[in-house]
Amino acid sequence: MKAIIKRANVAMALFCAAAVAGLAACDADPVGASRGELPDKEPLENTHVLIRSQFSPVERAVVYLAEGAGTTSDPMYCRLTSPAEKALQIHALPDESQVEAYNAKYGTEFLTMPAANIDIADNGLFSVPAGARESEKIRVTFKADGLVAGRYLAPISISSDDVTLSDNGGMLYYVVKVRGPEVGEYELDTENTTVFYVNTSDYSPLLADVWVVAKEDPNDVSVPTLWERTFGNIVNLRIVQIGYDEATGRAKLFLNSDIRYVLEHADRHIRPLQDKGRKVCLCLEGNGSGLGFCNLSDEQIADFVAQVKACLELYDLDGVNFFDRNAGYGEVEGMPDMNTTSYPKLIKAMREAMPDKLLTLADYEEPTEYFWDTEATGGIEVGKYLDYAWSGYMSEGEDVQILDPWGVVDQSMGEEMGMMFPINNHPRKPIAGLQQSQYGAFAVPFYDVNNPAQTEAIGLMNLYIWRLCEWSANNILMFGDLITNLQGVYEGQWESIVSQTLMVYYPDGMDGVYLYGVYIAHNPNGNIENPITAGLYYGDYAKDW
Repeated sequence: MKAIIKRANVAMALFCAAAVAGLAACDADPVGASRGELPDKEPLENTHVLIRSQFSPVERAVVYLAEGAGTTSDPMYCRLTSPAEKALQIHALPDESQVEAYNAKYGTEFLTMPAANIDIADNGLFSVPAGARESEKIRVTFKADGLVAGRYLAPISISSDDVTLSDNGGMLYYVVKVRGPEVGEYELDTENTTVFYVNTSDYSPLLADVWVVAKEDPNDVSVPTLWERTFGNIVNLRIVQIGYDEATGRAKLFLNSDIRYVLEHADRHIRPLQDKGRKVCLCLEGNGSGLGFCNLSDEQIADFVAQVKACLELYDLDGVNFFDRNAGYGEVEGMPDMNTTSYPKLIKAMREAMPDKLLTLADYEEPTEYFWDTEATGGIEVGKYLDYAWSGYMSEGEDVQILDPWGVVDQSMGEEMGMMFPINNHPRKPIAGLQQSQYGAFAVPFYDVNNPAQTEAIGLMNLYIWRLCEWSANNILMFGDLITNLQGVYEGQWESIVSQTLMVYYPDGMDGVYLYGVYIAHNPNGNIENPITAGLYYGDYAKDW
């Protein structure tokens, strides 16, 4: 059903969309501040400036640290009430003196975040070009060195000879929540169906168990935590492939050495996930042999289904995710051509053999594009045999794609209202027999900080508008292959991508009321330097076998 948007909501949508456009790790946008003579120091009349975290629309923001070691960072920017008549410079500094005043005013008991534990990039200098209303973003980094568990306040004040500061906009208050190594048990989120992929060639599946999302209320002066939950209802393990045995002509289930190790040590790597209510499944893909889900004979289908069933029963797994990619169709001599009935037959046979297992599908490229056409699929309504299907488009090479098979996005409203509407590069049709409530329309990859999908965030802006307009039919939230904390261009992206997505995904995430922060719950693998820390260090949860 087409959504109807009230004009009152349109303004909010446009405001929030503009904010989302800046949701990015901002190391890619260094401030080009002049280090020479300051511009004319005459104050600008009728122009005021505010300082804000990129992830909070109000003067309070929340960040998380682990006791003992580690860092976390947040992008800040300055916003003017009107375009700058000339180039401006604004200076930001930690201001410990404001903690006592804040506590006295609001009756709070925050500890003081030492200025020595706060580092602001570019010497704390924001620059605003003439004619602009916002500065570029600079990072403020918080260090846990020497801090004990508790709630700290880190006020950041700004000053400028070039522009008048607003009465309440010259301060940004960071609440820094420092957690000890024991942070308790958390319930698995049930409001959403969150899907994680884990590549066991790189990581232990336990990586899927460390994300804790905290819902915070920054409009409350004490910034209370409303709830804390873990995510990842479905965990799909890679790499599991369909291969070809040339000697026998069989379609073989191929488990590489890494996934085999994980399965054989399920008590350590899988059972802790299942014990908390997660469904752990095998993601089935191609392996370049030229044989895949789309060119199997009936005999090969029956044989392959039996192999998959035996594997799931042996290792006590919860289901299968079909992801037909990298099969090498048409690239290997002697392999049969693709057809439109093999894949539907395989899915149907898998359901009939395992009626109690979870069957899901990644809707991706040519192998699934005909699933709407029951004449082409030999009369099989593929969707009747699936629990869920979702977008398989999760490449870092493109922005977040929002698939619209049911045609619910009303593009006709865009010109009049001046809004951007969700578009994608991959038009799809509804899978026959599948309800819209069972279809996840988007997947979010873990982009590096320099990726245009991060620096421009058009896909996230579209996601926000899509949710605001009530075009989404469910709460299926899907991410590509998880990453740990990595040095370089992926540093901090493990949490940034998740928090940014949730900020725009939750209906109330961009209305100035709530924040959705991400931190690590525990670290069962340990770290060579600090084996009991609750933080996520470089390479934690990387395979150790």
